[in-house]
This record gives sequence, C-alpha cells and structure tokens, in this order.
Amino acid sequence: METKRTRTVCTGCHQRCGAVVYAEGNRIVRIEGDPDSPYSKGAFCGSGITQRFIHEDAKRVAKPLRRAGARGEGKWEEIGWDEALDLLESNTKRIREEYGPEAIVVSQGTSRTSNDWGQRLKATIGNKGWGLSPLHVCLIPNIMPHALTLGAGQMQGADVANAKTIVLWGISAISILSEIKDIQKNRDENGAKVIVIDPRYSDLAKDADLFLQIRPGSDGALALGLMNVIIREKLYDVDFIDKWTYGFDELAEMVSEWTPEKTSQVTWIPAEQIVAAARMMGGEKPTTLYPMLGPSCMHTNAVQSGRALTCLTGLLGPVDVPGGFMYIPGAGPATNPELTLIPPDWDFNKPEAKLIGSEKFPAFAAFGNANVPYDTFEAVITQKPWPIKMMVLVANDALNCYEAPQKTAEALKSPNLEFIAVKDFYLTPTAQLADLVLPSSDWSERDTIDEEMFRGRIISSPRAVDPPGECWDDWKFYLEWGKRLDPELWPWADEREMVLWRIKLYHGIDLTWDEYVERAYIDTPASLSAAEFKKYETGKLRPDGQPGFMTPSGRIEFFCPTMQAFGYEPLPVYHEPKESPYSTPEVAKDYPLILTTGFRLYSFFHSAWTNVPGQRELYPHPFVVMNPADAQDADIVDGDWVEISSPRGAIMAKAEVSREVGQGVVALPRPGWRSGCEELGLPGYDWQDVCINNLIPGGGDSTDPGFGTAPMRSTLCAIRKMEG
Repeated sequence: METKRTRTVCTGCHQRCGAVVYAEGNRIVRIEGDPDSPYSKGAFCGSGITQRFIHEDAKRVAKPLRRAGARGEGKWEEIGWDEALDLLESNTKRIREEYGPEAIVVSQGTSRTSNDWGQRLKATIGNKGWGLSPLHVCLIPNIMPHALTLGAGQMQGADVANAKTIVLWGISAISILSEIKDIQKNRDENGAKVIVIDPRYSDLAKDADLFLQIRPGSDGALALGLMNVIIREKLYDVDFIDKWTYGFDELAEMVSEWTPEKTSQVTWIPAEQIVAAARMMGGEKPTTLYPMLGPSCMHTNAVQSGRALTCLTGLLGPVDVPGGFMYIPGAGPATNPELTLIPPDWDFNKPEAKLIGSEKFPAFAAFGNANVPYDTFEAVITQKPWPIKMMVLVANDALNCYEAPQKTAEALKSPNLEFIAVKDFYLTPTAQLADLVLPSSDWSERDTIDEEMFRGRIISSPRAVDPPGECWDDWKFYLEWGKRLDPELWPWADEREMVLWRIKLYHGIDLTWDEYVERAYIDTPASLSAAEFKKYETGKLRPDGQPGFMTPSGRIEFFCPTMQAFGYEPLPVYHEPKESPYSTPEVAKDYPLILTTGFRLYSFFHSAWTNVPGQRELYPHPFVVMNPADAQDADIVDGDWVEISSPRGAIMAKAEVSREVGQGVVALPRPGWRSGCEELGLPGYDWQDVCINNLIPGGGDSTDPGFGTAPMRSTLCAIRKMEG
C-alpha cells in the first residue's frame, strides 16, 4: 500500500510543533517532527507521536451520544449529528427566549485553534465574549502585565537565540521544546548564560549557570530585589530609561527597601545568589526574560508579580533588539472584530455585557472577556445574578480544570442546569454528567489553521487522515450550530472555506486550498514586521504611527495609572500570598507545607491522555514530590501512598521523595489520572480522590483581587502517610 506523507502541525499542547505524518490508507504508521518548521525545527515529543494510538483507539467517543437514563447514570444511545444539532438548536432557542442569552454558557478548555469561533458562536446566541474559560489562571495574567507595562499584547517576547543572558522563569522544558535547540546552540557558540528560577530543580535547572530555587508565590519580591541591585549598581541603560520609560524615579524609590537580604528572607533564595543573578542580567546583555505560568499565573498576587517581571524587562532594556524582549505582531491570542462579532469599543465592564464577576474582578472582565469560573458555577446553584440554564463544554473537562471542583460538581449536578452538552475525545468525568456528548477530531484528522505561536506567519495545518466514525472538528461544530441559529452569520460551506476566509481577514492574502497546503510556510506583513528592530522608534508599534509604545504615555510604564482603574497600585507592589506561613501562621500550624501544583509532565497535557499506553507508562500513578527532610518527619518513604490535605479537602498520591523541591515545599503535577489504561492494567482515579484542585480555594477573598486568579501554585497543605 502506498504511504502518504502529510506535513502539518500538532496542536496537542501550546508549542504547536511541526509534524510529518505518514499514513497507509487511513492508518497512521509513523509520525516525525518537521525539520523544516521555522519554529520547532524538527523537535517533537512522545505525546505527539502517540497520536497513532489516539487515532485508532476504539474507546474514543466516535458518534454523538444522548443520555438514556438519569444524569450521571452512564446510559447512552447513539444518535446522528442531525438529531444532536436538533437538540442543541431547540434548547438554545428555548432557553434564550425564556431566560436571555446570558443563561447559556459556552465553555472551552485549552485552545484547540477554535478560540475566536467560539466567541462568534456566543455572539450569535446574543452574548459577546467568552462564556467560560480558565483564562483567569492561564495566558491572560501573563498578557495583561505585558500590555499595561510594555504595550505588548503578547505573553512573552524572549529571543533566546541571540541573548547573552537567558532567564527561564517558572517554565518547564516541555513548554519550550521548540526553543531548547536555540538555547543550546547559543550557549555552545556564543557562551550565553542561563538563569533558571523555579521552586523545583527541573531538567532546565541542571544545565543552568545559576539556579534560584524560589519560594512559591514570592516571584514579585524576587523581581523587586533584582531591580534593587540593578538600579543601585547602575546596571541599566540611562539614555533608554530617560527617553523611553515612565515612572523610573518612583520605581527606584519603591525597590530601595528590597535589599538582597530582605529579598532573601521573603523568597528563601540566598542573598549572594540574588546579587549574582542581578549582575549577570544587568552586565551580560542583551538579557531576555522567558516567564511562563509559574511567576504570574495561579497566585493571589499574580498580576502584580507579572507587573514586577515586566518592569524588570523594561529596566533591562533597550527592548526590541536581538537578544532582548521582542515585540512580535501576531504573538497574542488571535482575534478580530469581524470574526468574533465583538465591536472594537465594546466595554466588557459595563452591566450590559452580562459577565458574571465583572464587578468584583474588573481586570478579568477587561482582559479575559469572560465570566469568572467559580462565580459562574455559584450562579448555577443560586441563580444569581441571573440563572444559568445551559452549558456547552468544548474540550473542557470542568471537573479536572477549575479550582474548587467541589463547587463545579455541585453546579453540574444541579437541577437548575437544564441542559449540558460536552464535546470531547473521551467520556471524561464531566461528559458523564452531560445530556449530550459530541465526538471530536484531533490534530491529525482536521483541516485547520492556528496563529498562536507563529509570530504572524501562516503555517498550514491540513489533515493527514480522516477522523474515525463521526468525529467533527470544533470549527465544523461551531459552523453547523451557528447555521441553525443565524445562517447569515455563518456563510461558509466547510472548515476549508473558514480557513481561507480567516487568512484573508487577518493577513489580506487570497489563497486556494491547494496553495495554502503546498506553500506550507507563508510570510505575511506581520511576520516580516516582527523581524524589524526598535519598532518603537519608527512608529510601527502604534496605530497612529507615532514613535513610542502602545501605552497611554507612549513609554514603558513602571508607574502605570491604568492599574488603578482595576483596583491595583500603580507600582508593582509585592503582596504576600493570602495563605502562607507568613500571612496565615494560624493555618500553617495545621498545614505547614507550601503547595505548588500543576508542573508539567513530558507525557501529558493537563488532564489528557492518561489512557494512552505510550504516555501512561512514564507516570503510572498520581504522585507528589516532597523533600527528604519533610518525608522523614512524617515517616514517609519513596513510593508510599500519602494523603495531601488543605483546609478545602484531601486527595491521595504516591510519594516521590526527592531534593527536587526544597524543605517545606511540595509539588503536585496536573494530570489527575482520570482515565484507566487497560493495556497496562492501570486504573483511572476519581476526581474526588486525586484531582489537585480539590485543595485549592475558590471565590471570595481567596484570589487575586482584580483578576480572580486562584492560588494553584502557592497555598498550604499537610501530608500524612496512608495506612493499608
């Protein structure tokens, strides 16, 4: 049989690595990394390779399923897509007419290339923005500080290939798989230095020139301490600071108290390491900071910690130079008013926007454009501020996604919720509570496009094989659902037409489908602009064409008045996590260990794929990493089953005793091990027993004050050995 070769893109995680898929008939026989990809350069992980198994897995949901018994009973009947869409259409129209469009929540998990189409569907129903998404703990808390401080609506801009000092802050190797080759080459050929900052001694840390093992939740304090040394020793570009920044004097005064000694007491990093890191960053330039979710997401001080890191980036300028912070058009989330149907001047903070939680968390409404998750589940139960009657969850296992899943479960089981639909690959715990389950196609099985990681460039993503059964891409699902509600807003015949229309809308380029596939890597005005330097000097960062940055002052804003509009201080003030040995010593008596959750594993992405043999064999059971000293105190040895508890609840895991974490800190990875793996004889675990989010508080005063960010990476816990 002839072997067909297809070059495409893996969307199994946010790296978006180029993939080459070989198929015989409709069977995948081999998958490799694409060596011609300008970003991943052939890098590929085991998770992507196991797409072979996922494509053929008979346990996948392959046809629409309608609930046949009581909700959660596990009885289903197969139906066709026409009948499934009839159910969606009738419930959407009925609930919209009776309760209003805000009573219908369209939820998604991590991006599967369909973010803006979900927004268009929500606007078609009659309520603009996201319905529900974990943006409060992912992506946007990184983007907001970059936008307000640097005038860059992107998550990061690290040029690791050309920097003399590379700072990898709260990031795992699997999250920068495509950049590791650039880092290694830069070190080998140019002698670049690498600083790793993390609560865990990771794979990146073992090769670092300097490793700073930080106390979870104290990242903002470390950034202030580093700036103290840089300013005191004048390790900054005076001309750049004078001409292109705003509020330097106020920043300098504020950080003057953050001496290395004080910073050491707060962060648990030795003072001499803080000084060494600051001198390396300020002396071996250009310096590039690469922060991910660790420092500025999933903390009660998330946004101000992100602000501190972005102020440090500005202080280490000049920016937009090789090896520094690069301004990259197209590096943020894809959005366009013509696609999302959200007017450019739409105010998500006004009452008419109908976003739950916007009054309490105005920054999240403004930047996340969504309902606050915990408050939304609370609204299902209380029917305040208005009833939530219908939820459609796309690629979102809510029970393993959000903080305080006890509240999520209560909402999903509530009779107030009249209709639940879930679109996913498997019968997840959330899908098992649904009235309708819809099958999804994965990355090798769909014709799509994604701009998230490609810096404005078009990289085509055609299907390599047909999906099994009646699995549909999310784009096709939104298209057909949208046609039922308002066909004029959904005029395309299929996903391919949607792709080509989107390319023309975003980039002004007309392509046929064959041209899109064959040209593979297409430069656009945005990608060509990204290669230019110091765009702020030539007016290419502002729509008015004036020199400067996209901030009100036109400068990098150390002092940011806009922050005050969202209830924050205008300077990046450090606040101790709301639950810690220092802020809540009374809680620490019973829960003495600092808990950080969600670190990445090589074989899983969030809670997905624990059923896949090639991935599950690497991490068979849920586990918790704890320091030998803490294990000895609790009479725990490596491999013991232990109970991890917090004031919210308790879960179980196997102890992994290691100096990977410092004394007083424990680390739990994210997956949840929700699915069994029959091939390896390994069980699945109930979310109530192992989901790390059971330990995390939700709502009230337990989150970041303006953003609602839950403290998944810095809270308190206790560990005891389980008997039997």
